[in-house]
Amino acid sequence: MMYIFHLFLFFRKFLLLTSDVDEIPKARFIQALASCQLYVPFQPAVLQCDYHYYSFEYTAVRRHFWPGGTLSQFSPNAKIPSDLRTARLNYRHIPDACFHCSYCFDTLASVRLKLSSFSHTDLDIEKYRDQEFLIDRFQKGIDLLDRHSEELRRSDVYDPDLPRLLQLEPNRFMYMLNRSSLPNAGFRDV
Repeated sequence: MMYIFHLFLFFRKFLLLTSDVDEIPKARFIQALASCQLYVPFQPAVLQCDYHYYSFEYTAVRRHFWPGGTLSQFSPNAKIPSDLRTARLNYRHIPDACFHCSYCFDTLASVRLKLSSFSHTDLDIEKYRDQEFLIDRFQKGIDLLDRHSEELRRSDVYDPDLPRLLQLEPNRFMYMLNRSSLPNAGFRDV
């Protein structure tokens, strides 16, 4: 599992934000965090993420929110990130604080790599690795692994909360904004 670490200094206290690579804190959350008075001792929190599949175009219907990154007070004796992740369901939640974008890759090779490293190896089968199958699923917003519990719906990709870089360079990141209208679902290696 790949983690991103951010260390912030607020009111002489260091805060550690730990998240997976596909969990992106919203800019307004970071700005609000920078402007608030923090309680001492600071209680760990988990960021609730809007849950997207393939791009910001598709939102999970049943899993509308995802428990994302953890926010904790940093100290040299702090728990390691995997311990923070394991305990996160006991933390207080900060709603609408981040995005989770699952399978938001620009290459089929990256999708296949995730499938091969997925903890459920029984799902790493040829059908789910097939180029035409993957392109079809990503363009139509249909669950990649045929799970009926993972229904997706199209969402507003012009949300002002989207990461600023996507807003500034939409052509570069079109695969994260609008796969349905792109040839080959926007994959660069097809």
